[in-house]
Amino acid sequence: DAGMLEWPAPHCSPFQALQQHPVLTSYLEALCGSGFVIDRPPALVADGPEGTVVPLTNGPPEDRRRLRYANYSGARESRGVRIFLALAPTGKDGGVVLVTASHNRSTEPPADFLTGADDLGMTEEPELQAGDVLICAATVLYGVRGRLGRVMEAQYVSARTRPTAGYPQVDSPEWATKLTPEQQAVVGTRTTGRGGTVLSDGERTWVAQVEEQPASVVYNLDENSQPDPHELWFWDVRGYLVLRGVMDEEWLAAANRAVDYTLEIQDSLPEGHPSRIEEVPEQALRENDWKWPEDTSPRLGGEINRPRIGGLYQLPAPHCDPFRRMIGHPAIVKRLNWILGYGFRESTEPMCCVYPTGTTGGSLHGQNPGSHTLYNGRQLVEQTNVAWALHDESPGFGEDSGGFLCVPGSHKAKYPIPRSLTTSIDLPEVQKPPLKAGDVLFFGGVAHGTTAWRSDWQRRTTIQFMGSSNVALPPGQKGAGWRWSSDLNNPTHAAKAKA
Repeated sequence: DAGMLEWPAPHCSPFQALQQHPVLTSYLEALCGSGFVIDRPPALVADGPEGTVVPLTNGPPEDRRRLRYANYSGARESRGVRIFLALAPTGKDGGVVLVTASHNRSTEPPADFLTGADDLGMTEEPELQAGDVLICAATVLYGVRGRLGRVMEAQYVSARTRPTAGYPQVDSPEWATKLTPEQQAVVGTRTTGRGGTVLSDGERTWVAQVEEQPASVVYNLDENSQPDPHELWFWDVRGYLVLRGVMDEEWLAAANRAVDYTLEIQDSLPEGHPSRIEEVPEQALRENDWKWPEDTSPRLGGEINRPRIGGLYQLPAPHCDPFRRMIGHPAIVKRLNWILGYGFRESTEPMCCVYPTGTTGGSLHGQNPGSHTLYNGRQLVEQTNVAWALHDESPGFGEDSGGFLCVPGSHKAKYPIPRSLTTSIDLPEVQKPPLKAGDVLFFGGVAHGTTAWRSDWQRRTTIQFMGSSNVALPPGQKGAGWRWSSDLNNPTHAAKAKA
């Protein structure tokens, strides 16, 4: 059914013209490759339910394979692309709801996530103006909220992808009519456009109507280390995870007293002491002759290099206690066992960020898709950072904002973020999850950074660096990757070497 494309003239004309629009076709060719075809003709999107509960469309498992985003031999191709064309603005009354980065999912979403009962804060609703076209991978989870007005949907597939409706049937060659039904099912698509599914028990074959089900992921872990389905889903799609309220008020107060103490004794600490403040300059400055690159976001610049302190486990009692309590905390161990695997360990000494107002931000870095693997249906990573928020981080990018930001889903991206864009943190792909004092943030392999600290209070965040048992870690190492004092790029080292 060609739908709108076969409406009587002149009503079909704008929809037919869209198929040859140079902007749309250029995007489709870049995403699907040359020879792409329309798979589902344009049709108006039906209204969704009112309110905040928005059911999401998952699609059959085989479609997620057929329409997948593929990457091979240095080329990338989206086997299927969905577009939404707004014929009128969306907004207050309704809109299209997306789960960004869900086209790269390797686990099944929880049932209550698909029904909209708990969106886990993972959905977005782009606001469209009349004439806007929203392009997304066909396998992205989506739904519809409320009364959309007039939004049109269409789907395209690459030339190497089987169309959803299959192929027009043709007469069977005579030789094929002599075959058994099972044999006809095997050669049918090639010969007549009418195939089928054949099953076997090793002794006989038969034709059946079956649908492949999602892989059943079995975690060879003790019952206490099994992942929560919501956390696993969020981690799989986003590349980070937030645990709320791990630290109680007493613990937070003790940790902040320890930081206050360490800041107060700075003048008495000798050079090289692990708890001395290290002001770490932003990488983009170090690589660009100490100047911000062109097109750097104003949200990144500041007047103070990022102050950090170490030696947290070695502070005199009782100030070491709140940080030692972070080692092997039950809530952290439970997650790291399914994120990193048994035998995980701390890779280097932790640090505490102590950023006053005006501290510079950090450009996007740390994107490492190679650290994420799928082994026997189980996700594993090699390195994960565990960040403990000792003070609130204001949500969003307002005037009093600051703190952790990331590009959700970039831990599975097929291409690195261009170096010129790593300081452009105003890009719409960049998001800033809200953190409250006592929350714990896990992140590994996802491109991340920080906005310049604009809040009236200090940013105080303790970061532990954890790794799997697979990563080389000779004992007794003294240095830490975050320390500027031991960084070989520090100009003072060159001066000392010259002296």
